[in-house]
Amino acid sequence: MPYQDIEDIAVVEPTRSPGLPARWLRKLFVEDWGIKLLALTITFVLWLAVSDLNKPRTIRTAVQLNFLLPNNLEISNETPKTVEVELTGSRERLNSMKLLDLVATADISDSQAGERMIRLLPDRVQMDLPPGVKIDSFRPTTIQVLLEPNVERQIPVEIKLVGQPADGYEVVRSSAQPGLVTVRGPLSLVEKLRQASTESISITGRKESFTAYRVVIDISDQKVDLLTPIVDATIEIAEKKSTAVPVSSADLATSLVARAALDSNRLHLPDPH
Repeated sequence: MPYQDIEDIAVVEPTRSPGLPARWLRKLFVEDWGIKLLALTITFVLWLAVSDLNKPRTIRTAVQLNFLLPNNLEISNETPKTVEVELTGSRERLNSMKLLDLVATADISDSQAGERMIRLLPDRVQMDLPPGVKIDSFRPTTIQVLLEPNVERQIPVEIKLVGQPADGYEVVRSSAQPGLVTVRGPLSLVEKLRQASTESISITGRKESFTAYRVVIDISDQKVDLLTPIVDATIEIAEKKSTAVPVSSADLATSLVARAALDSNRLHLPDPH
């Protein structure tokens, strides 16, 4: 029997299964390419969106302007009600703000009485802003203010009537209770006030006296505060009195005697010719 040389026999090596690192790398780079590419695209788009939200941007908006005043001083001149402010922050922060509710408060509590030029600087103006949003500048950058002592004074009430009473009647007198009201404001403005008028009270067709209760007082200057804003107004109405002067019978007799004596004297005068 022939014998086969052992070297002529092919030896088949057993197939080794890939290790864990190899399987992980294969799965990461070879398998499910479509899903991985879609996930990568979505991740990239989200990254761009987040980067854009966090990217600083600048906006300009109008805000209400208030002042933190010194004790016992008031502003007597007209100042801007609003100013334009430039803000910088992320898009997300800026979009979350309610711009219409923003108020800029300028601290001038260390100023003295007189005419002052106030510079609107970020370190002197307070605003309620979210973290990450900062003030860059204001426009206008300077505001002129006139600071005066805040004083109180009493002034008389003027009752304002409209219309006419009924025929044959007239307003005899009108009065307010209280007759004096207290106002408070900048010195020069308070000194200019001579009286405080009530709102209009109609007397059209009236024949009798009446009292109007809780009548509102009107002060035209908005910088002056009215501490007594309401009064009671009493209007007295009566029949018109006759303008003819009555003549008594005794006065009439005296007048007739005097005229008769004058005529008699004229008859006894000598003729000048």
